[in-house]
Formats: sequence, C-alpha cells, structure tokens
Amino acid sequence: MALELRFAHQPLPSWDDDVRTDADERALADRIRAGDMDAFEALYRRYWERLYTFAYRYVRSKEDAEEVTQEVFFRIWRGRAHWVPAGAVSNYLYLAVRNAARDRLERAAVARRWRISQREPPAEVQFDLEAADLVATVERALAELPAKRAEVCKLRLIAGLSYAQIAAHLGICEKTVETQLARGLKFLRDRIREAR
Repeated sequence: MALELRFAHQPLPSWDDDVRTDADERALADRIRAGDMDAFEALYRRYWERLYTFAYRYVRSKEDAEEVTQEVFFRIWRGRAHWVPAGAVSNYLYLAVRNAARDRLERAAVARRWRISQREPPAEVQFDLEAADLVATVERALAELPAKRAEVCKLRLIAGLSYAQIAAHLGICEKTVETQLARGLKFLRDRIREAR
C-alpha cells in the first residue's frame, strides 16, 4: 500500500512524451549532422551509460563494452554529415551497439581460433613427438652396441625378461648378464643425454 502511494503522484510516461523525446532527438541528429558538437555531447551524455550497460550484456567485459560504445559514437561523429538514423534515434543507437558488440565477439572468436591453430602442438602431440625421438635415439644406440650386449639389453628392456631368463636364453651366467646390461645401459644413457 505504501509503495502504491509513493508512486501515485508520479505521472506515467505517455505517448506524447515518446513523441516529444523522438522529436528532441531528431533535432539533435539534425544539429549533429550540421557539425554541432554541443548536440553531439548532449546525445552522448543522454545515452552513454545505457548503451554501455547494453553492450556489457553482450561482451561481458568492461573494457570491451566501453570500446564498443565509444566506437558507435565515434562512427556517428566521423560520419555526421551523412548521419540520418532510420526510425527513432534511440533504436538506431541500440541497434548500432548490438551490431558492434556482435562484430567484436566474432572478431575475438576468429582471433582465438587463429591463435589456437598457430600454437605449439597440444601436450599429447608434443609428448608423442618426444617419445618418438627417444625411441629413435635408443634404437640407434642399440645398433651401435656389440651384438651380445645389444641382445642382453633388448631382452631386458623390450622383452622384460629377468636376469635368469636372459642367462638361460643366451647360455651365459647371470653375472655376465648383469655386467653386459650395466655397460649397455650406461652407453644408452650417454647417447640419450647427447641427443637432448
């Protein structure tokens, strides 16, 4: 009840108010077209905050919303000699801000896609490349080892056989397997270090 009473004395906007506002804004547009900076400032002050808030709903960034709004007013002033808004000036301004905000979002999306395409390969691809390089380095190093030592290393590292299994497979003692493997692994580590 108190809420109704508080607003009861304020008149509701009427159709006449809309017509008067539109006529005022048309007069501002005519003056802006003639180069009147005061008229431009009046339009700017009247709409800046509302258009900024409207732009922010699209771009979700204060800086971008400011730039979008500034861009619209800049374009109006720069093209003032030919600026004849179709329909209500306010409708023109909101439509211009919406379009500028959408353009900014589209440009940002294109730039983001381009940056992603220009980046280094994703971590999995990078890992795969590094793993492939390591495998190639190990294979080259194994090829440089004496045949028996290379065989011991392959049976242990690739086949996963135990010392006893390698000894039985090659007909040598486990101590020889241990010695050959130690020397082979040292050689492989050195080669890997050199490759990096």
